Amino acid sequence: MDIQQAAALVAAGNIQAIDRLAAAGAWDSLTEDDKNTLTRAAARAGQAAMLRHLFEHHHMYATDPDPRGRTPLHFAAMSGDEATVRFAVDVLGFDPLTGDADGRTALDYAHLADRQAAYAWLTRRLGFGVEDAYRNPILRGFHPDPSILRVGEDYYIVNSSFVHFPGLPISHSRDLVHWQVIGHAADDLAASGLAGLPGGYGYWAPDISYYKGRFWVVATLRRHTPPYRLQMITSAADPRGPWDKPRFLPLDGIDPSLFADDDGRRYILLNPGAIIAEIDDRGELISEPEMISFGSARIKPEGPHLLKKDGWYYLFLAEGGTGSGHMETAARSKFLRGPYEACPFNPILGRKNPLSPIQRSGHGKPVMLPDGRWMFVYLCGRSVEGKTVMGRETALDPMTWTQDGWPMVNALKGPSCLQKKPLPDGGTAKERNDEWVSPRADPRAFAQWAGGDLRLLCGGDPASVAPSSVLLRRQTEKCFTQSVHVDMADAAAGSAAGLTGYYDERSFFLFGIRKETARYCLVLIEQIGDTRQERILKELPGPAAALTVEGDGFTRRLLCENIEVGVFRAEYLCDEGVQGGKRFTGALVGVAAVGQGTAALNDYRDAMLPPAPKD
Repeated sequence: MDIQQAAALVAAGNIQAIDRLAAAGAWDSLTEDDKNTLTRAAARAGQAAMLRHLFEHHHMYATDPDPRGRTPLHFAAMSGDEATVRFAVDVLGFDPLTGDADGRTALDYAHLADRQAAYAWLTRRLGFGVEDAYRNPILRGFHPDPSILRVGEDYYIVNSSFVHFPGLPISHSRDLVHWQVIGHAADDLAASGLAGLPGGYGYWAPDISYYKGRFWVVATLRRHTPPYRLQMITSAADPRGPWDKPRFLPLDGIDPSLFADDDGRRYILLNPGAIIAEIDDRGELISEPEMISFGSARIKPEGPHLLKKDGWYYLFLAEGGTGSGHMETAARSKFLRGPYEACPFNPILGRKNPLSPIQRSGHGKPVMLPDGRWMFVYLCGRSVEGKTVMGRETALDPMTWTQDGWPMVNALKGPSCLQKKPLPDGGTAKERNDEWVSPRADPRAFAQWAGGDLRLLCGGDPASVAPSSVLLRRQTEKCFTQSVHVDMADAAAGSAAGLTGYYDERSFFLFGIRKETARYCLVLIEQIGDTRQERILKELPGPAAALTVEGDGFTRRLLCENIEVGVFRAEYLCDEGVQGGKRFTGALVGVAAVGQGTAALNDYRDAMLPPAPKD
C-alpha cells in the first residue's frame, strides 16, 4: 500500500476509500510508522470524523510523537479545528500543555492556526490563553539550584554561581515570572575563596531566608584542597547589599539551608540526606550535627529544605543525582528530628516523559503566595541533541496539597513548558539576566566601559585557573547571535581578542584577531579538554574588524565583516562535553582578550532566539 496516497485520502476525510483499503487487506502491511503517519495526517487536516474512525474501526493505536516531539494533539491544534482538538484531549487524553522538542504546546500551535476555534476551546478548557501564560524555565540559562523567598509582595531567588564572580546572584520579582538581578551575596572577591578553584567548584546550592529583619544566604564553598567543603554564611539588611563579610562554618556536606522554628530556634540543614544542627542569631553553631533522614529514594539525597505547616514538619529533598534521574521527594513528621514518613506520591516532581524538552527536574523549594496558593521553584535542564547546553536552569510550577496534607507539584505531571501566570504582571523586571560575570576575577579589574565602547586589558590564558580577561553572559537559547567590533591596535604582539563561547577552562573557543609582529590574523582557538586547537582563518589588512558568531545548537558559523569565514561544531560547550572535572554550570557567551596591552571590543551585542512553532 502506498502510505502517501493513503495519507492523502485520510487528510481528505475519505472514510469510504479508507474502509475499502482496509477490506482489501492493505492494513495488514502497515508498520507502526505508517499508522502514525495516518494518525498525524488526519489530525493535521482537522478531520475529526476520520481521526475518530481510525481509532474506533481500524484499531489505530498510533499516538507516538514525531521526531520533533509533536503528538497528535499538536497536529490537531495546527489545524485549528475544535472537534479534532476536543477528540485528542477528551478521548485520546493528551495534555494541551505538553511541549514539543522546542517547548511549544498545543495551545501555542492553536494560537497560530488560521482557524481560531480550537484555540478558543482550549482557552476555555484551561482557563487561560497564551497571553496569560509563562514559559519554563523562568530563569533561562545557567541558573542552578534555586532557593526562593517571599517577603511581603517581593520574591527573591538565589542561584549557584560556582567560580563565576560576582557570585551567588540574587534575583527579584513581583510576579514570579519576570526577574532581575539586584545583588550578589558573594560580592567580595578577596573574601570569596574562589582563587585558584577549577570550574565546577566554588559556590554550590545556596539558600536564601529572612530572619529578624535581615536576609540570610548560606552556600557550600566547594574547594579542591582540604577542607573540601565549608558552609559560607552571610546576611544583609537589604538583598541589594552590602552583604556582611562571609563566615565559613566547619561543616562537611553540601546544599545548606536555614530553618527557623515556631519557638524562634534556628537550624542549618545540609546533606547527605538531611543533617541538622542548631545555630544562634549570628549564625554560629551551638549543637553537633545530626542526621534526621536519608531520604525516600535513598539515591544521592541532597538539597534539604524544611517547611512547617499545620503542625507538620515537611522535608523536601532532591534525589536521584543531577542527571536524567533527578527528582524531588517529600516526607513529613510531627517532630523536628523525625521519624519522617515518605510522601506516598513520591517523587512529587520528576521526569515523566523522556521526550519532554524539560528534563532533570528537582532540587526545589516551595513558596506560599499571599492568597495561600503555593508555587515550587526547581532546577531543570533543556536538551539540545540529547545534551544539556544551557546548563541547569530555574523553573516554576504550582504546588497543591492533598486533603490529607501531602504536597504535589504540577499535579504529578512532571515539569511543565507552559503555565498560567500566578500573579498579575509585575512590570519592569527583565526577562533575561544581562549581568556580566568572569571566572575567578572581578570584571571591573580588566574591563572599562564608556557607553557602548569596551576596553579589555589583555590577560592570561583562559585555560588556566588564574584570573583571565574573560567577560561572560549566560547563553539562554540554543539559537543566538553575538557580534562585536574588535580593534587590536593597542595590544602587544602575540595578543588575541574577540568573541568567546565558554563553559569552563577546559571547554571554550575564542574567535578573534591576533596581533603578530608584522600582521594581523583572524584566528579560531579551541580548548577541548586537554587539547588545544588553533587555526588561522585569514590574514587581515589591519587591526580592526567586525566579528559575528551565529549559534544553532552546537553549530557555530563565523563571520568577519558579514562574510562567512568558517563553520565548526562546539560539542564541548555542554555538561556532557568533555570527560573529567565537575561539569555543573552551562554555556556562556561573551568576549575575551589574551596577552598584553589593551583590546577595544566595541558595540558588543548578543541576541538569544527562542524557537518558534513550525509546521
